[in-house]
Amino acid sequence: MACANDSLSARRFAEYLSLSQVPTRDASGAPPVIEPVWTPPREETLAPGQLSLLELFETNSTFGSKSDSKMESPAKADADPGDAAQADSTVRAPRQWEALLVESAVIGGADRWKRRLDGLAEELRLRIAEQVRSDGESAAVAGLQRDLAQLDELRRFALPVIEDLAALPDSALWGDWLDRLDALAPRVLRHPERVLALLTELRPMSDVGPLTLAEVREVLTPRLATLEREPPKHRYGRVFVGTPAQLRGRAFRVVFVTGLAERIFPQKSRPDPLLLDDLRHRLGAPLESEDDRVLNERLLLRLAVGAARERLYLSYPRVDVAQARSRVPSFYALDVVRALTGEVPNYERFERNTAVQSSAWLAWPAPTDAADAIDECEHDLAILGPLLQPGGERDALRGQAHYLLQLNERLRQSLLMRWARWKKGWSSFDGLLKVRDDTRRSLADQRLTARPYSVSALQRFSACPYQFLLGSIYRLEPLEQPAPLERLDPLTKGALFHEIQRDVLRALKAAGLIPLTVAGLSQAFRLLDRAVADGAERYHDQLAPAIERVWQDEIESLRGDLRMWLSRWIDVEDGWEPFRFEFSFGMPLDADHDPASVREPVTLASADGRQFRLRGAVDLIERNALTGALRVTDHKTGKNRTTPYLVVGGGATLQPVIYGLVVEQVFQQSVSQSRLYFSTTVGGFTEHQVSLRDEAKRAGLEVLEIIDRAIDTAQLPVAPREGACNWCDFRAICGPLEDRRFKHKTKEPDIVGDLLELRSLR
Repeated sequence: MACANDSLSARRFAEYLSLSQVPTRDASGAPPVIEPVWTPPREETLAPGQLSLLELFETNSTFGSKSDSKMESPAKADADPGDAAQADSTVRAPRQWEALLVESAVIGGADRWKRRLDGLAEELRLRIAEQVRSDGESAAVAGLQRDLAQLDELRRFALPVIEDLAALPDSALWGDWLDRLDALAPRVLRHPERVLALLTELRPMSDVGPLTLAEVREVLTPRLATLEREPPKHRYGRVFVGTPAQLRGRAFRVVFVTGLAERIFPQKSRPDPLLLDDLRHRLGAPLESEDDRVLNERLLLRLAVGAARERLYLSYPRVDVAQARSRVPSFYALDVVRALTGEVPNYERFERNTAVQSSAWLAWPAPTDAADAIDECEHDLAILGPLLQPGGERDALRGQAHYLLQLNERLRQSLLMRWARWKKGWSSFDGLLKVRDDTRRSLADQRLTARPYSVSALQRFSACPYQFLLGSIYRLEPLEQPAPLERLDPLTKGALFHEIQRDVLRALKAAGLIPLTVAGLSQAFRLLDRAVADGAERYHDQLAPAIERVWQDEIESLRGDLRMWLSRWIDVEDGWEPFRFEFSFGMPLDADHDPASVREPVTLASADGRQFRLRGAVDLIERNALTGALRVTDHKTGKNRTTPYLVVGGGATLQPVIYGLVVEQVFQQSVSQSRLYFSTTVGGFTEHQVSLRDEAKRAGLEVLEIIDRAIDTAQLPVAPREGACNWCDFRAICGPLEDRRFKHKTKEPDIVGDLLELRSLR
């Protein structure tokens, strides 16, 4: 209802999905049809001998038998065994999909929903293609493919619901609204029984109206938000949880009154701004005033205290963890102390006494005595507190926290791993280090001689061997963070940029404008503008961008960068003619790649005869018209972070050398230069050239030898390069302090010797 009321808000729909209330559906995706059932009145006197409302739904065949569901409470009803069978039908939306659909005001209708979901599917396909182009072995590909499958499931479920919400009338009689909500509830709720019962109770209002959706929601919201369930007649052995107003006419042996803190109980009383108290008094009508509201709040305290026959407990939270501040008690707590002692207590002394009694502080929210803890976290903190105090008797404290190793196997593994990771020596907790027969067999098919690797995957080894193990061998999926709404997704923008570059070069070659001259620049700009317009129109139809202005700004930014790239070509590309565009090797052949691309991976031979298999795509191969030599170019859209005289950059920048070796291997021609060209304003239209001399080739092959040897000997520890953890996709696995731990470790040559040598390469 909130989604419909907020113009079919995607964010509201995402809030609904987060509650995991999607009902079981059949193979076609349709929810079960629930027949209406008779709803007994709540008053016991009007329904003698009838089953309770909950028992009626449990025993009704429509919702399952009581023996099957075993519903004893609302909490258990949501976690019944039947949910396990429904797990396969749960709709899971792609991560942060609602952020991609943007704010509710942008949605505006069911047609817009369909276009945006279709556009989001096309965007995911585009990002998959771009990820495969840059690093086909990246685990992000599997994650994006899963998001695409989830999006398809979301589309099949959500679109029919959205169409029904869009068809709701602007206004209708109450009975018409009830009919529509009766039909909607089983389609969107896994357990619609209580909602259907509430709607049935409101049937006598059928002739009221006409009402708008906002008015219907205003009536239903408080009733749906606080569905009350009457306790059974025999309540002994149970705990009653309710508000003070529900204690009227009830008495209990023990009563707990919680929340006696400022602005919690009592609530802060505010006058009605539409009709102030002075005006209310002048009217002489029985309207509630500020004094009445205060008296009503005090009545709630009297009801809560008066319900206790033997013992009464009153408490208030001393720490507001969410806002990182201390809470103060309400004056009700002082009233209780005054009633007990006969005098008004000193406020500061009262607060100090409660603080000493609880011993919980914001920095250490736990009591001194573990027996006073109210949950497991406070208990564990109370145990660990004395162990961390300096000057304690170590022998007396030894073994006090050993119970933590016996509570849970996962907790035991975590604690032992953290302890071992901070030791100076290396162990199996520091990554993959030990070589056994089964380990060697498992890694045999992961060596560079056994399977093809992309250059992007190999560059991970220099940043951290453990990152290379997780991402390129284990192929774990990094956590994807959505791009800010005011920008296009980086992968989408990069794919569009490279595609337009490719189309422009092909158009220039077809028009005979290569080599490009000053005279042909104006025609080249026209071809570029046409390529940008075609690409923008094609992607606009596919992606259905959420915010038109963002899309236009990004396209104009691309156009400006591409025009600058093309105009600089005359100055810096003298003598070099484009030869191959998007030349791929070891990848599927399609229209996006050069027709001369090779399907099989390319092998590079090391000095000892090992054949390293590689795959990837080269953005541009150029040929010198005078010498016949080749030049390899890899276009970059980010910042230029290269340094002078960089060749392999310690294994972190392998494209120039490795791509040059691959092109020489395929075309059997020498490559004189290989470069990174930063072809955007962000990169400053700068380039970094690597002369492909013998020493550069040896450095590239040496990097491959070190990586292959590390896989063969299982020397893949957690050893991050300085600052690498800040950009690592797997920081959640290792923790935030791995760079400090690595500095703390001994630099054993047989573990990190090759790695340190690799990072020393220029």
